[in-house]
Amino acid sequence: MLERAVCSDFAARLHEVEPPCVRSPRAVVAIPARDEEERIEACLSALLAQRREHGAADVGLVLLANNCRDATVRRAWRLLASSDMPHRVLSVSLPSERASAGAARALALDLASLWIGRGEGSLLTTDADSRVGPDWIARNLAGLRGACGAVAGRFVFDPAEAALLPRHLARRRRVEAAYEAALLGLAARLDPQLHDPWPNHWTASGASFALTLSAYRRIGGLPAVACGEDRALAAALARHDIPIRHDPDIVVTTSARLEGRAARGCAATLRERCDDRATPGDERLEALPVALRRMGLRAHLRRAFGTGFRPGEWERRLGLRAGMLSGAASLRFGEAWARVEALSPLLRPQPLRPEEMEHHLAAAHRLLARLPAPGEALARDQQV
Repeated sequence: MLERAVCSDFAARLHEVEPPCVRSPRAVVAIPARDEEERIEACLSALLAQRREHGAADVGLVLLANNCRDATVRRAWRLLASSDMPHRVLSVSLPSERASAGAARALALDLASLWIGRGEGSLLTTDADSRVGPDWIARNLAGLRGACGAVAGRFVFDPAEAALLPRHLARRRRVEAAYEAALLGLAARLDPQLHDPWPNHWTASGASFALTLSAYRRIGGLPAVACGEDRALAAALARHDIPIRHDPDIVVTTSARLEGRAARGCAATLRERCDDRATPGDERLEALPVALRRMGLRAHLRRAFGTGFRPGEWERRLGLRAGMLSGAASLRFGEAWARVEALSPLLRPQPLRPEEMEHHLAAAHRLLARLPAPGEALARDQQV
């Protein structure tokens, strides 16, 4: 993996060797790409089409071609040459042990941040095998103008490619989507977040993520991981108590291919689920009792941080040895919650197998029917 400091230094050298020839935009879309000659033109065309129509005139583009062996760069240059969108297309050849998806996105985002320079700005990122929605830029920038330091969109699979997937996988995805929606509905009632109101989603995907430049610098840049950098980014923001809005109206269409470019990426997950129907799902789609316990403890801990946190009391409550939460009172809430989740046996993830999920989905729906609508509990709390 390209270590965080090494990545930052490399980005700085690239920025100096190939400086941008146009003024600094106030927002930059960063896209890592590797051998995407079949999809890069659709990806870039979707961005270029909304540049003027949706108030995105002051937005630039950084395309970081990572160890490409095909015509990705040539096709990108040909398309961008006729555009007035400020752009930088850089091709790098990283050593094989460092040529990961995480390293490529980190380099792209670092270059984007250097291009913006000092002051305020926004960083957006998507994937080279994806097509952003027609108002993707505008919606992300609008979200960042509010109280949130980051905005996460969601993705849908390309319909033509999704139609080729096995039927059992399509059914599984429908059940998982329904269970995620049910758990989110419960969370909106039991641990509501003003900055991320229901309806929302849980997706943290490099296909659609945006954050302010100040938030990016505050967390020290994209975490140094070879894969899963999108979730690592969301986790780093949470640890720093930087609010993330999970906007269900920001949608990106992405490939449903089974042979991808990133190890342990979306394509690998799809392929695994095609090969083994019993593969457990995402760890957040956990057994309902554990999910409810997690929501309740998180809500109570959040309130405790506002009214007086007592480590000993919480160690007993969480089944922890004495001293394991020593010093937690001086942490940010996000840091403390990350420590609690990592340490407490009560919060150990219990991902469900497909045959188990429908039972928990039905139980979640029964519980939702008995609880007040989202927002009512929060309104009562504010009146007290």
